Amino acid sequence: MEENIAWSGDNSFKLRAAAIVQGRGRILLCAVDDLDGWFLPGGKVRFGESSTTALARELVEEIGVECAIGRLSLVAESIRSEGAAIHQEVCFYYEASWPDGIPLEVVHGNAEEHHKFAWVSPDELPFMNFLPKEILAHVDDGGGEVRHLFFDRRSTA
Repeated sequence: MEENIAWSGDNSFKLRAAAIVQGRGRILLCAVDDLDGWFLPGGKVRFGESSTTALARELVEEIGVECAIGRLSLVAESIRSEGAAIHQEVCFYYEASWPDGIPLEVVHGNAEEHHKFAWVSPDELPFMNFLPKEILAHVDDGGGEVRHLFFDRRSTA
């Protein structure tokens, strides 16, 4: 069985890859049943797998479409606490393009169970419950240098 680069116990860690999928001036967002908010599609990287390979695999699993994975846009690290437990995540965000000739609506028919998808304009993003909110300003900035973000959400109590 292929194993994700993720573990949990008293503390947890996840290595993820996510896509900023652009199609006809819109950005693809994902939501799942047990999370209140919208996020960029993607998933966990497996041992022996590059982040780009993982992302391409996750997109096919989630939406049934092969998107062209482009340049690395953002690396985001987050740490949060839950009691004494520390949860840490590193996510690589890549630009990706929707294939020409495939209708945007295909994502709704191919969606993995417990997932839903929406195409939104960049102008709509600030009005959505977008997760993680700290990357929102970097989702549609049109390229440039790779950015590194770190957010520390550990409770101070």
